Amino acid sequence: MNKFIIVFIVLLSTGCAKNNPVGTVTTKATQTDTAKTTTVNKMDDPYALALKIDTTDKNEHSLIVSIDLYDKAFFVSPHSNGNFLGRFALSLDETKSLVMKDSIIEFPKSLESYDPFSDRWVNFVKRNTTYTQKLTIDSQKDFEVFGLIKFVIEPRCTMEKVKFVISQRSGVLSIEELDRSTYFGVFSDMVCDVYGPNKKE
Repeated sequence: MNKFIIVFIVLLSTGCAKNNPVGTVTTKATQTDTAKTTTVNKMDDPYALALKIDTTDKNEHSLIVSIDLYDKAFFVSPHSNGNFLGRFALSLDETKSLVMKDSIIEFPKSLESYDPFSDRWVNFVKRNTTYTQKLTIDSQKDFEVFGLIKFVIEPRCTMEKVKFVISQRSGVLSIEELDRSTYFGVFSDMVCDVYGPNKKE
């Protein structure tokens, strides 16, 4: 009887081992997870955006926005002529403490090119670009000013929104990104007609 029980246990153990080879399940799961991560990253990161405040020796301040583009991503420059929806835009909440001075500077400058799909000339940004927005401070007190950057990233055709806050503490100006969101579906349907109401049919 004891011999029968021992033989049964050995056979049962062998059967389980054959059905679940050690390491096989783990390896497959790891490969699957890696594939999913790679796919998600390519979808989520067609660009990288960084914010900073630049202060000169003359106590002049500028907001610097650096955008690196990946996988042939592009967007419409804020300097494009015409009524374009979804082009790059930078805004600050209305306040007397901090205001934007002059037009935003784009470097390198985007070149105007003919777009056959809209039958118009457009400034598409297709390479890594830095935007500089000069700021004027009208307060010595501590303050916070909230801002927003938004643009449509192509060819994914999604509206990108980056919320940030500029703070002054003890005379020192700093910036912090608060939130970054991407809008698909009905939102992208509205903004991906970047050529506005005069788009050629």
